[in-house]
Amino acid sequence: MKVLSLFDGMSCGMIAFRQAGIPVEEYHAYENDKYAVATSKYNFPEIVHHGDVFDGDFTEYNGCDWLIGGSPCTYWSIAQNPAKRETVASGIGWELFQQYVRALHEAEPEYFLYENNFSMSDFIRESISETFGFEPIMINSALVSAQLRKRLYWVGKRNADGTYSKCRIPQPENKKLLVKDILDNPVFTTITGKSLALTAKRLKFGQGFDPVKYSAEHTPATNVAIRIGNLPNSDGTVSNSQAVRIYDVNGKSVTLTANGGGLGSKTGLYAIRTENPKKKYRVYFVQNKKIMQDGKTYPLVLFGISNTMKK
Repeated sequence: MKVLSLFDGMSCGMIAFRQAGIPVEEYHAYENDKYAVATSKYNFPEIVHHGDVFDGDFTEYNGCDWLIGGSPCTYWSIAQNPAKRETVASGIGWELFQQYVRALHEAEPEYFLYENNFSMSDFIRESISETFGFEPIMINSALVSAQLRKRLYWVGKRNADGTYSKCRIPQPENKKLLVKDILDNPVFTTITGKSLALTAKRLKFGQGFDPVKYSAEHTPATNVAIRIGNLPNSDGTVSNSQAVRIYDVNGKSVTLTANGGGLGSKTGLYAIRTENPKKKYRVYFVQNKKIMQDGKTYPLVLFGISNTMKK
């Protein structure tokens, strides 16, 4: 099988083909993020990298089996600054999408898969569907992972006249995974290695989050992200910033993002007990209070999930 992957990132397409048991003879990737490319090269040295999509001559891959990719959703996502978010079929986001369309016309693959953010504007979604000739399917990755992540997928098969027909993709079976199901023991191995300064004001009882009242008994497992409080600022004040929102491991994680600030901006913060408060866990923050669970008290730890813990 010959695969052409645009906006390849760390080559998750190759991961998917391997996990599906589909052999790949050639995999050509276009990606310009040096860290993503380095990760891909380390894991899959057989992949051929070609750089920026704007420089690609996709006629080289004419007749390939698959064209896959999802142009950066940064410009279309609801998480974008409203003043910068693109909601019509123009701008950088649309130009990037047009490179995928160019590849589709030049490579003429047997199949294609295009993915992007569910939160894009209706106008952009309709424009993409008009380009491909059919509507997408929405799949929430919460069905197969511990993360809430709604995404749109356009999957097409080439017809004799050069158009594409929609492939019928069923919804995956719900694996009912929660944050607690993906944690290693110990789990604190992927964070910054530094804790926030513990101050009297930050540890003041009831500031944003009361760990004494937090208990697994009060938060039954559910298919949504369970927000249970906010991490107070060092001066004792409490903000509603995404970076300090605390979630329960008995629910789903919030959507993981590549862009964002510190603390939990990219991942959310999650509360979990630890039975060894003296162990130097690598965590975002250790709260000097106890939580009650199963008739026992435990120190509380807050941590952020890394991209290596999504599965």
